[in-house]
Amino acid sequence: MTARLFCSKPFSWFEVTGWQKPQGDVYLCCPTWLETPVGNLQEQSVAEIWNGEKAQAIRHSILDGSFSYCHKIRCPFLQSESGPVQLSEDVTDPMMRMAIEQELTDLPWGPQEINCAFDKSCNLSCPSCRHERIIESDQSVPIRLIQSKLEKEALPGARYLYITGSGDAFGSPFFNQWLRTMRLGDAPKLQHLHIHTNAQLWTPRMWDRIPEPVRSKILSAEISIDAATAGTYVVNRRGGSFERLMENLEFVQSLRRDGPLKRLTFSMVVQNNNFREMPDFVRLGLRFGADYVYFSQLVNWGTFDDDEFRRRSVHLKGNENHKEFLSVLDDSMFDESVVYLGNLARFKGQSLEVSEAEFPELQSV
Repeated sequence: MTARLFCSKPFSWFEVTGWQKPQGDVYLCCPTWLETPVGNLQEQSVAEIWNGEKAQAIRHSILDGSFSYCHKIRCPFLQSESGPVQLSEDVTDPMMRMAIEQELTDLPWGPQEINCAFDKSCNLSCPSCRHERIIESDQSVPIRLIQSKLEKEALPGARYLYITGSGDAFGSPFFNQWLRTMRLGDAPKLQHLHIHTNAQLWTPRMWDRIPEPVRSKILSAEISIDAATAGTYVVNRRGGSFERLMENLEFVQSLRRDGPLKRLTFSMVVQNNNFREMPDFVRLGLRFGADYVYFSQLVNWGTFDDDEFRRRSVHLKGNENHKEFLSVLDDSMFDESVVYLGNLARFKGQSLEVSEAEFPELQSV
């Protein structure tokens, strides 16, 4: 019998988003990789969503091995069989073993990992994500409602908290305040707090405003950079300063060296104007002590029309620079242990083209 893959995400992950209105749609994985929402936190309780009909259907698709709700081309873990994806027989986590052996879809535990992506506020306006700088001041009521529900209904049992999958942890006035006022007594099982940021605001002064007990839980961080040179950075990280980034990365590096950070990731969304900088981006990660240098495909969040998306998506079949992109991946820098090519891994070492049919946003064309 062929060994079956298992993904722990839908049995652990609870991602609350704010990209659509009403805010509060919940996903059991990154919505880019698993596009089916399982409920809305403004309209339902955490418990109703967590073991609702849609959530159980998604878990069933993992247990039967079909992964029928998953976008297999975009998911870096399915492509590389890494992270939460592994052979069922190799799973050792007690909760996940119970789910596999008892074929559980209605789980006796609540969300273990919470991704707070319900506030789009950010100090930058990167073209791959948005048309303009967004501070969600007019959405303060739903944002605070969702945060309150999470604190009361999900955080008491959660082990991991991710701030934020939708904007910037420090650039959002709501998430910034939450970090400065968080009470760990409300999250007695919390072991790990993850920060996702562009690092433009991650200064010693900002760090000192977070209470020490909360800082001690910030064990990992991902810094979105999308460039290895100042010229490309000013385009891809619109509103940011490459010089300020370099200064702040020195400070973040000290937090990785001296604690509390135990894992530091630099990430790049690969596109037509930065793919040639990919080897230098690895060097940048090595320079500042990153544990992972993560590359990913460009995704259309509604910021591009079809023609613009094709022009920017260097991994797509027909892009004028696709063959050069493949040749860049032959660089020896990608053999460094810190490199994680994610959903670009299958391009390395072969002449591979991705069909547009694999991208829903282009199927109507």
